[in-house]
Amino acid sequence: MWGKGQKSLLFIIFFFIFALSTSGVISATDLSDVETLEAFLDGIISSQFNEHNIPGATLSVVKDGEIIISKGYGFSDLEERPPVDPDRTLFRPGSVSKLFTWTAVMQLVERGELDLEADINQYLDFDIPAELNNGDGGEPAPITLEHLMTHTPGFEDRGEGLFELGEENLKTLEEYLRDYLPARVFPPGEVMAYSNYGTALAGYIVERVSGQPFEEYVEENIFGPLEMENSTFRQPLPENLAPDMARAYKYHGGRFHQGEFEFISGSPAGALSTTATDMARFMIAHLQEGTYGEAEILSPETTRQMHSQQFTHHEQIPGMTYGFIEEGNFGETVIGHGGSTFLFFSGLFLVPEQDLGLFISYSGGTPMEAGKLFKAFMERYFPKELASLPEPDSDAMERAMAYQGEYHPNRSNFSSFEKVLGIFQRVNVRSDEDGYLLGTFFGETSRFAEVEPGLYQNLKQEGHSLVGKIGFTTGPGGETMLISGGPVTFSMVPWYGSSLLLGGLSALALLLILGALLGWPFGAIGRKIRGEYYPTTSVGVVGRLVGAAFGIFTLIMVIGFVALFGNVDPAFGVPEIMFGEAPAVLDLLLYIPVVLAVLAVAMFVFFVLSWWQDYWSVGTRIYYGLFTISAFGFLWVLYYAQFFSQLF
Repeated sequence: MWGKGQKSLLFIIFFFIFALSTSGVISATDLSDVETLEAFLDGIISSQFNEHNIPGATLSVVKDGEIIISKGYGFSDLEERPPVDPDRTLFRPGSVSKLFTWTAVMQLVERGELDLEADINQYLDFDIPAELNNGDGGEPAPITLEHLMTHTPGFEDRGEGLFELGEENLKTLEEYLRDYLPARVFPPGEVMAYSNYGTALAGYIVERVSGQPFEEYVEENIFGPLEMENSTFRQPLPENLAPDMARAYKYHGGRFHQGEFEFISGSPAGALSTTATDMARFMIAHLQEGTYGEAEILSPETTRQMHSQQFTHHEQIPGMTYGFIEEGNFGETVIGHGGSTFLFFSGLFLVPEQDLGLFISYSGGTPMEAGKLFKAFMERYFPKELASLPEPDSDAMERAMAYQGEYHPNRSNFSSFEKVLGIFQRVNVRSDEDGYLLGTFFGETSRFAEVEPGLYQNLKQEGHSLVGKIGFTTGPGGETMLISGGPVTFSMVPWYGSSLLLGGLSALALLLILGALLGWPFGAIGRKIRGEYYPTTSVGVVGRLVGAAFGIFTLIMVIGFVALFGNVDPAFGVPEIMFGEAPAVLDLLLYIPVVLAVLAVAMFVFFVLSWWQDYWSVGTRIYYGLFTISAFGFLWVLYYAQFFSQLF
């Protein structure tokens, strides 16, 4: 017989044994119950559909070399309303396509036809310039395939020419790469900055070395062995696949707007059309060390190399493997890739140690839904132990203040007026009175606690958040860099480029322009009514006309750009000007900054003459001086935003 004390001791021992045994294997037990897993995922996706008016989605989950879920949600066409078929309905997974490009590269590396550390120029029929565009006079360095695969080639981001509507506007891969070569702004191998161009360049290298068009190479060496019969990089779609392409929609103004097929000139970076079942086979091949059934697309050694970290800015912040993005915020090692077109939003996630993969693609919604789904899945089936975060010490505030500032995305344009887009994507970091950092990423503000000097953890460890950890390091130019995981980095903005200064100078110029254009004529009328007279000359009249011309041309430029970029396509959610050839009026608008520069110099001359010849009232001369100063301030805004780069 057991006494009460012995029973209590037995219960305690049993409880701890049970807790320890389930904490490590909860995933294996629960994932074996596929019906429960499916119901769990159904609930999340249903909620996403309702919240974001998503018309369709496709999902696959693989475990231990088997497809355990392959499922469609909603409809592939809202008019005919056929249900999404995971075996046949094609979705556009966007940048998830890159994983096929990197797999193709590693196949050719295996065969000895490519060298990851060689200058890529030896594989091209045009040259990538060796010098950086920042004019620092540093030693030129070649770009390698290793740089391309880890998003460290140092290219700026350039959206122009990547997406097109209509087959007639589609460029060949070679034409796209030659015509839209981005500037080199960072030394290779030093700054992670996501690059569509870099991936397209790698695909072109595959094409040249293999002697086959990229689309054909992937069909023969990846799709064929993996029995991915409903997948293609071809644009437009082959006749046998076109009828199964899901239509994508944007919900706006109380109704759905259907988008057209998106043509991607840099096809290796994002032109894949595929099904959930086909993507399941691709995931299995990577999880099974390069094999699917009897087929082998990569050797086990190459697959392991491809899945291993190859670059990071901080050992405790996820970086890049050869093509896969390391995912943080999980207790398990996760690698994967997200993907977005204007219409489709997708994610592929692998948990290699659990032999587990999940793919999801939505025909609408937002770019965040794939990550939210996977985060909820991991928290349910692989709950991690939450980190115990220290309270800020007495010096935390001082250390945090060193990182305060505005950070510009390194995945940005630096040589054309596309730079404006990066200005609107900046991250703001500030410290609070307790020594925590507050970071605002794309509109979401999070609170971060210091883990060690230069490394901060998001206080929100459960539920979806954009960023788990942030770190700080020194960039190649001596600037402070913010690292948030994967190929997403930011550099601190100097004071002369801050949004506060740029916005303030722009607002001041527009305010004084309106004051001049409205105040000068009304002021003249008022003085005439009152019988007041101030001596003036023909030079003074011309000076006013020059100032008025500066104001009129500035307003024409501002109104013109607002009209062009404010005309948003309701299906794609972006300005219509982003597709096809730029209208002639855009070229005319881009000449206005030069006209403004000439007028501003003339205004300065007339300002000096006005005091010398005393032909205006003192108040008018002071106003004209302020107007002239604001004109040069506005020219600085245009110069910083690279509006003059289009002409020189």
